[in-house]
Amino acid sequence: MTVPVTVPLPPERAGDARFGASWRRLQAPDYDVERVLHDGVTGDWPADLPGRLVLGLSRLAAVAGREPRQLRELVDALPGRLNAAGHLGPVHRDAADEQQLAGHGWLVSGLLTYHRLAGDERARHIALEITRTLLLPVAARLPGYPRRLPGDDTAGGASGSLVARGGGWLLSSDTYCVLIALEGLVAAYADTADPAIADAVEALAALAERDDLVAARAQLHATLTAARCLADFHELTGSPRPLAVARRLYDTYAEHGRTANAATWNWFGRPDSWTEPCAVTDSLLLALSLWRVTGESRYLEDAHAVEHNGLGHAQKPHGGFGLDTVTGPGQPWLSNVHPDAAWCCTMRGAVALAELRERTYQVRDVAGPGPATVSVDLPRDGTTPLALPGGELVLRQRTGHPFTGATSLEVVRSGLRGPVRIAFPLPSWADRSATVTTATGPGQARVEGPGLLLVAPAPGDRYTVDFPVGPRTVPASGDGRHVTLRHGVLLLGAVAADGGPAPRAPSDLALTDPSRARYRYAGGVRLAPVAEVFHGTEQEAAGYRARVVFGA
Repeated sequence: MTVPVTVPLPPERAGDARFGASWRRLQAPDYDVERVLHDGVTGDWPADLPGRLVLGLSRLAAVAGREPRQLRELVDALPGRLNAAGHLGPVHRDAADEQQLAGHGWLVSGLLTYHRLAGDERARHIALEITRTLLLPVAARLPGYPRRLPGDDTAGGASGSLVARGGGWLLSSDTYCVLIALEGLVAAYADTADPAIADAVEALAALAERDDLVAARAQLHATLTAARCLADFHELTGSPRPLAVARRLYDTYAEHGRTANAATWNWFGRPDSWTEPCAVTDSLLLALSLWRVTGESRYLEDAHAVEHNGLGHAQKPHGGFGLDTVTGPGQPWLSNVHPDAAWCCTMRGAVALAELRERTYQVRDVAGPGPATVSVDLPRDGTTPLALPGGELVLRQRTGHPFTGATSLEVVRSGLRGPVRIAFPLPSWADRSATVTTATGPGQARVEGPGLLLVAPAPGDRYTVDFPVGPRTVPASGDGRHVTLRHGVLLLGAVAADGGPAPRAPSDLALTDPSRARYRYAGGVRLAPVAEVFHGTEQEAAGYRARVVFGA
């Protein structure tokens, strides 16, 4: 059994640069309450903007330990904007608007998240009424949902629009966005355990199974939201089918929709489109869910790649998340397409930043006969209290990740009477034979293998792992003709006008700045992690252009 660790984090962790930039961005004037609610009522995506904002702000507030002013104002003003049926936007009698259903998926999830944060019963009541009157009836209409065809997406821009009508449905260029209704349904099921909601979740899972989403050029955001929600539903219920669908959709995305920098295509089959940080966020949260459920390390490695290369490049210096070029064989250049997708991705990226801080540790095996395991899933500096079966354990972490392989944990306080395992999951590319794992201090400890210790924690104990991190090449195509260059997990981009040929071996790269993983090769061409775009100026981010795929 696995228990995800979700705890408020102290200012030393909540106050990092990316988190702080996102916090400030979501409180900028374009997210003022009146403007957001006006869009939520009259826009093409009813409830979408207020729903995503309530959810994003609530998640940031839970991590920061303080609530931004406009979050409460937004929730307080919402009841006055609801229509006679209790939701936002028009009341449709003879058709279901999939954009409206998707938007209310975010609103239900956001309101229930706010309820957990602030104890606001009115927010919960509104969310469950929307679920009952708008989201649940969608299940009865799903047999008539048309199979989407290539070309249904071509009229759509960065923000989708209604493009067709059929089978009692108003259909979006964000193809299959009806699946985003799962965001609200799964959140409502987590709150109520209502069997009728479970039936609706299973019905949407069947729709995701029914159609060939790659052939139909489905939107990746809709696809990965569905997979993420179904994986979460499996964690709540143990139902096997949603997990099977989630795993299949994940593999489909990994094969057909992932870019060289671990971002996502906007639609399957559309390399002419752009990346979308909403879908990148979905892929990150899905990978973390599947790692928790299955224990398969490939999912955790993917989550690290998405964090540092996909989201890492998508977040710009102002704190928002922008759209970038699709990269891969034949498309080697990573550059900016839109600096700030404020209508969706900037709010969803905030959720990813909160999740990354809440999921630093995972406590698993708590129901087994042996000791529980504390797994350091997402290394980052900070002090965190962990609730274990035998008591509280407070750990202070210091790490060089992702630039080095060194991470240490210091026991600040321990109320445990029995032993516990400490696991530092090692990436597949780490040299086990060169990995050093140690324990020092007054408590008892035994190293059981690379990155794995059995300990009886005492204050002052220190547990460490260290492994070499350096340059490497990673295939970027199945035929072996294209590669990417990495420093550990960090994708390197050649920022010169011409990236030149790929080096024959990692030893061809000369490390010039170990603290920032900067290199030179091929007569002075500079390489740096693509995530560095966040640390530049807005002008530099707008003009960023780096080669990330090389001919082998």
